[in-house]
Amino acid sequence: MISIKPILITSLLACVAAVSSSCADRGAEAQESSNTDEVEAPPATVTIAAMVADCAACAEDRAARHAESPLYQRLGGNETIAEFVAKLIELHMQNDVVSPFFKDVDQEMLATHLVNFIGAGTGGPETYEGRTMVASHAGMGVTPEVFLSAGGDIGTAMQAVGWGADEQQEFMCIILSMKDDVLMKSSDDE
Repeated sequence: MISIKPILITSLLACVAAVSSSCADRGAEAQESSNTDEVEAPPATVTIAAMVADCAACAEDRAARHAESPLYQRLGGNETIAEFVAKLIELHMQNDVVSPFFKDVDQEMLATHLVNFIGAGTGGPETYEGRTMVASHAGMGVTPEVFLSAGGDIGTAMQAVGWGADEQQEFMCIILSMKDDVLMKSSDDE
């Protein structure tokens, strides 16, 4: 298990709360019980599994919202997605856990690819012509802990651009649906 500051736990739980209202209850409980400088976080694999389960439980609601109005429109279209991507890259570069993965990355090209990927994946007119998620993350060694840290940045960036709770939930569930394409494969997985 890893030990992290309560503010990071609260931030992660806020991100998780975007996935499920039951997570909001867990977040309040965790915040109330954090009387020390550090608290034990659950293993990253457990947190990810809980988030995936919450996404599965709310799949029908997410689909109904998307049928009524595509997520792309509710995110604010290309302009707001570009703002989100700029904030996300900024946060990733400030994140000691995530930034090493971006050391030699052309940030402008990354931003363009991410805007197109998110736009196309949420119902917008953009066309994504970059590599697959598997190819993009192959050999990077992304662990569940890195995945959660990057997810915390995503949650912070979503809040910074003012996406609503439903939109945050839907977007985070999309990210979680790609976890198997991003995470490093263990010898048990092969």
